[in-house]
Parts: sequence; structure tokens; C-alpha cells
Amino acid sequence: MTVEGAGQDYLTRQIGALLEAIREEGPVGEGRRSFRLAGHLAAEGGFHLGDILAATAHLLAVHAWNNGYLAAAELLTRRMREFGAESVELVQHLVRLETGSEQGWLPLADREALIDYARRVERPDIEQRAQAIAPLLPDVNDPERPDRMASES
Repeated sequence: MTVEGAGQDYLTRQIGALLEAIREEGPVGEGRRSFRLAGHLAAEGGFHLGDILAATAHLLAVHAWNNGYLAAAELLTRRMREFGAESVELVQHLVRLETGSEQGWLPLADREALIDYARRVERPDIEQRAQAIAPLLPDVNDPERPDRMASES
């Protein structure tokens, strides 16, 4: 194994540990362990601290929301905003990107916003992934078939 490969493997394990901490802390936890692991990941992996902390807060908020702890989700969402507007914007766009990639489509406006964002922050990796997602046109009535217009049915 190369030194570079070992470093990537280490980062993968650290990301896994962070996700496990989020799951273990539960939906009403404050995220102390998760935020501590995120801070280490940022320092060791070269990630922007605000970005990784905002993403961690987002994941904790989603976990709380999904388990019916709305007050905890709101608190974590407010905390996410404390890590900076640029980090929050990145997390929002990455959530759209992952959702669109998983579904195979995105509403046209969301797809265009994602591509514009990628160009603005000079992230060709995000732009390429966004362009690979099919746009869902406003007149489409079947989200499973974004290439089919409502007028064709």
C-alpha cells in the first residue's frame, strides 16, 4: 500500500467513525463526540473546519427530525448556521447533488443552481456530477420519467 493510499484509507475510516458517532449519539444528543471527530477530520484531512462542522450539524439535525425530535432538529439547524454562510451553502448544494444523483433527476432550477454554484466556487467535480443528472422540466408530471413531458401522456 502506498503512503497516499494509506492516508486515504485512514480518512475513510475517520469519516466512518464520524457517521457512527452521529448514529450513536441519538437524535437528541448535542453532538459533542461528533463535533470533536469532525474537528479532527478537518485538521487531519485538509477539510475546511466550517464545512465539516456544518455537514455534521446537518446530519445530526436530519437524524433528530427523522426520529421526531423537532426541537433538537431546530437547535442543530441553528447551530449549523453558526459555522458560516458559505459552509451552509456548500452543505445545501451537496445534499441536492447527492439526492439528484440517487434519484437520477433534479428539478431544472435546482440543477441549474447547483451548476452555477460549482462554477462560482470553481469546483469542476461538482459541476460534472450535476451535469450528469437529468433535469426535471417544470411540465413533467412523472418524476420517475423526467424525459417525458406532460403533453406526451
